Amino acid sequence: MADPATNTPSLSLFAPFSDPAGGGMLARTGAFLGQPPVRRMLPWFAGVSAAGLTAMLWLAMAPAPQRILYSDISDSERAQVTAALGKASIAYTIDNATGAITVGENDLYKARMVAASDGAIATPETGAQMLDKLPMGASRTMEGERMLAARERELELTIMQIDGVEAVRVHLAEPEKSVFVRDSAAPTASVMVKLARGRQLADSQVTAIVNLVASSVPSLTVDAVKVIDQHGRLLSSAKPGDTDRLDLQARLEDKLRQQVSALLTPMLGEGNFSSEIQVDLDMDQLTSARESYDKQGVVRSETQSASQSAGASGAAGVPGVLSNTPPPPTTAQPGAPGAAATPAPGATPSPAPSPTNGETSSAKTYELGREVAVTNASPGKIKRLSVAVALSQAIMAKAKPAEIDQIKQLVTAAVGADTARGDQVAVVVRTFRPEAIPLPSFWETPWFAMIVRNVVALLAVLLTLLLGVRPLIKALKRDPAPAIAKDGEEPAAAGETDGEGESETGTEGAARRRRRKVPAIEPIIDPETGEIDPDALSRQVGMAQRIVVEQPDNAINALRQLLKTTDAEPAA
Repeated sequence: MADPATNTPSLSLFAPFSDPAGGGMLARTGAFLGQPPVRRMLPWFAGVSAAGLTAMLWLAMAPAPQRILYSDISDSERAQVTAALGKASIAYTIDNATGAITVGENDLYKARMVAASDGAIATPETGAQMLDKLPMGASRTMEGERMLAARERELELTIMQIDGVEAVRVHLAEPEKSVFVRDSAAPTASVMVKLARGRQLADSQVTAIVNLVASSVPSLTVDAVKVIDQHGRLLSSAKPGDTDRLDLQARLEDKLRQQVSALLTPMLGEGNFSSEIQVDLDMDQLTSARESYDKQGVVRSETQSASQSAGASGAAGVPGVLSNTPPPPTTAQPGAPGAAATPAPGATPSPAPSPTNGETSSAKTYELGREVAVTNASPGKIKRLSVAVALSQAIMAKAKPAEIDQIKQLVTAAVGADTARGDQVAVVVRTFRPEAIPLPSFWETPWFAMIVRNVVALLAVLLTLLLGVRPLIKALKRDPAPAIAKDGEEPAAAGETDGEGESETGTEGAARRRRRKVPAIEPIIDPETGEIDPDALSRQVGMAQRIVVEQPDNAINALRQLLKTTDAEPAA
């Protein structure tokens, strides 16, 4: 008995490969899957495998993230780009709304190299390239136009670097220079920007574009640059005077209100006062020139001149005769020198001297002072200031009128009010009523929306587990179909476990085995002839081999029981 017992396991191990009736590899696989540890791990293995397969399918079927290759190109250039991408077997997509060509994120740089290698397709031409294409012998007019176009292209490429700008066109208008100043005109510029969908240029970005264009063209002022978008809206329009006045007034009122708040908060506390300030500004811009002279002049120089002329003497001599006769001889006259000469006796007295004419003139030069004054009055001058401050009656209940006057003086000094200018400062005490702020409904609060989202997610997970995962686990935890006997009944073995993992040993196991149909053991000896039926013997051996392969523990226990029974029979 020992040799058959020891040879039985080896035969059972090789029986599935040697005996066709034993089931072969299929029976071996069924036996492996029927083991309790394997059955417990099957649900987890199936879940992980399903998740992995789902992830692999999603990665294989999901399209790659798309990146824009070219957005603003002509139809001819778009056709060239798509033809080059088709030759390189690069998948692309054309947006029907914008005409942009997009490719997969992994093929972006490859597509750019393909487009650039095929004659620089859709590559923006720079200003230097435009000038390089200028033919030799071109006229001066053509050179000027090409230089103007190159300058426009450089400005376009620069402005396109701004975030949110998809395309841009720049038009520069430079009039011909004239030698006459009155005929010269200043250049102007127009910029049209195409913004990305949902984007909008900030005021600072528009100002930057205007200053960039103005500084790139000689003699171009900021006011001569206009910027519009693709919807036809003027972005660089000058603000009207009323808007400037309102902005300046609002900033000044906020500044004064902050000064009043900083003054009264330490004394009265937050919420115990309120203030309103109204500023009336003078937005007129005046330029005046004045020229004055000093009435009291200072003598700078004085000139005096005098002239005298003697009277005319009578004519002497003979007409027509030269008057070069010698003078008469002189005679000494008695008397002191300088005294009137007394005529000599018998001498003829000399005639009396003729009268003389005199003329005197005087000239004075005065230095007058001159004063020239030019006054420019810029807008923003305060014409009148009105300040109203209300104090809480609860805080000022024990205050005296003198204290209220002091607060009024402090407010007046804080805002710089001038009574001569007509400024008004009013400080009153009134009862403050608390402002009733209605509380939002609970369904409008953020926490309610968060709870609803979490509850919906939890319900979805529970429904998935109950309706999908739980039936799958139950199906996987069921016992695999055991080997079927000849008559179609399941063989019962000692220590066999049911689908719920409970052992059939003990009282309950015996009851289950009694309720279960036990297959009849086919006799291998023919009762009529007394000979052994080879077919029945082979079937019984095959069944024993399957039991040994599928349930080796139960087979060993059955063999032990058989040995005990065989040993007990001779003793009896």
